Amino acid sequence: MSAASNYDRSARHHPKNVNDLHKQKLGMQDRIALVITGAIGTMYAVYFFAIWMGGWMLWQTHFAHKPFDPFPFAFLLFLGNIIQLLLMPLIMVGQNIQGKHAELRAEEEFNTTKSSYHDIEHVLERLDAQDQELLRQTKMLEELIKSKSQ
Repeated sequence: MSAASNYDRSARHHPKNVNDLHKQKLGMQDRIALVITGAIGTMYAVYFFAIWMGGWMLWQTHFAHKPFDPFPFAFLLFLGNIIQLLLMPLIMVGQNIQGKHAELRAEEEFNTTKSSYHDIEHVLERLDAQDQELLRQTKMLEELIKSKSQ
């Protein structure tokens, strides 16, 4: 039973909830960036911007008697560029935070898998040792039965 002696339970990996650890490390600005990144990264945001731009163009071409932003909608393009300039860095910050979270999860999953592999190896060693012991005892019993029957 030497397999039991080389198994160190204190060295085992104890899984932790990295989602909670990640949330604890987030500051207020990080949380705001994640909320905005999550909201902008949806189809609802695409629909909103498409409706906004379509509505703007309809208003300026068909409904406004004196449009302040006639075709080719220079002010609309200006507003679109301002929004893009503000949102692009913010989305990048949010994606960096999400990337760090993914790295934490991947590292924790790797450590847990490595620990599980070690545990499985230990169980297999123990089962192999038990198989060897059962074979030894079976042979011993067979020899005893042979010797008694003779």
